[in-house]
Amino acid sequence: MSENLKRHIEAISSETLNGENYSRSDFARSILNYPAMMVPSVQEPIIEALSYALNKNVSLMDPFMGASNTLVTGMKYGMNVFGQDINPLSILLSQVKTSFYQKEELIDAEKRVISSINDDNSDVIEISFINIDKWFTKDIQIELSKVYRAIRREPNLKTRKFFWVVLAETIRLTSNDRTSTFKMHMRPIEEINSRQISAIKTFTSVSKKNIKNISDYISVLIQSGYIKKEKYVKNIDVVWGDTNSEIKTKKTFNLLVTSPPYGDNQTTVTYGQFSYLPLQWIPVEDIDDSITIDYLKTAQSIDNKSLGGQVKESINEIEERVFEKSKTLKKFVTQFKDNEKKKAEKVTRFINDLDNSIDKMLPRMKKDSFLVWTIGNRNVNKQVVQNDLILKELFTHKGVSLFTDLEREILSKRMPGRNNFSNMMSKEKILIFKKTN
Repeated sequence: MSENLKRHIEAISSETLNGENYSRSDFARSILNYPAMMVPSVQEPIIEALSYALNKNVSLMDPFMGASNTLVTGMKYGMNVFGQDINPLSILLSQVKTSFYQKEELIDAEKRVISSINDDNSDVIEISFINIDKWFTKDIQIELSKVYRAIRREPNLKTRKFFWVVLAETIRLTSNDRTSTFKMHMRPIEEINSRQISAIKTFTSVSKKNIKNISDYISVLIQSGYIKKEKYVKNIDVVWGDTNSEIKTKKTFNLLVTSPPYGDNQTTVTYGQFSYLPLQWIPVEDIDDSITIDYLKTAQSIDNKSLGGQVKESINEIEERVFEKSKTLKKFVTQFKDNEKKKAEKVTRFINDLDNSIDKMLPRMKKDSFLVWTIGNRNVNKQVVQNDLILKELFTHKGVSLFTDLEREILSKRMPGRNNFSNMMSKEKILIFKKTN
């Protein structure tokens, strides 16, 4: 059976793995343009093949859930799904994408919200934070405040969550932040002054698109028989949590599918910076009251709390521990001196946190479970950090062997071209491990 499964997975076409010819409306993927989203059509044939190997009785975990495309793909196959993430915007987005919504109810709610916005003559700006005038023009602040007040008036929490996601995408499109990068970079003043945009018009148009996308996805679940009595038939858990500290469930799983960051979030994909402006406008009590990080303190707060973002112990102690597990990492880091060595130390701290996170995941994985990791390599100091080889070595050290691996070109993942001192690579590896003990 193992050899057949391996051949089946290895036969997946490069077009599918590269995310060519996929439909953007699938899986409610475009309701918020979240950074570095996995393309569901890439994961789907792998998840499908492993589902059959596990006799279709699958409990799936994604400990770095992001935009929750893994979870919604799992739901399409009737799996129990669990996801966690440190980013509150990921939690909100995932809550919405894994909830059941009646299309007619959303359309009615949209009419109420739009009517409430149009009846609002107040110029009061509801939100205040450092540099708000840098990131939003006064007109946009007034319009966003009208939208904010209208959403707050909605009595149903699930409905409010849906419209907070609409507001998050509206903020991405109407702030003075450039949309071409995940780091916060202000547009040129002349461009800001010449833009003809309305937050209310943008909100209205995003809302209509999102209602269609979420309804299309729910109709797929209904056709598959996975919605009964307006509820998904299996378990869904979406929780806020720091995977480096704990997996916040006592449940166990036989499939893990995830795509961790390529490196620490200050130098690779800055999920936290991307989320900083939308989160200023979304009340934390409408997301999850168990969130303990002060994520609005600075634009870097979330990224600093993520893998490799904190200095908790001396680099010498970390190197002694991690180099023993990964010869590839040791060889990479020890080639540098001085300032270049400092940059390489960030890689070591990230790998140490990743290794620690894997230790938190493995006890939650059943015997004969599969772990699917999509990971990319990157450049630091003009040298390649071989994340794929390092990950294999970390798992080997824990007695978990590689089942098979695949390679894909990154054609349709929303990635930054360049960041400070790391240049992203154009390929990703999909590493599939099997836990046999």
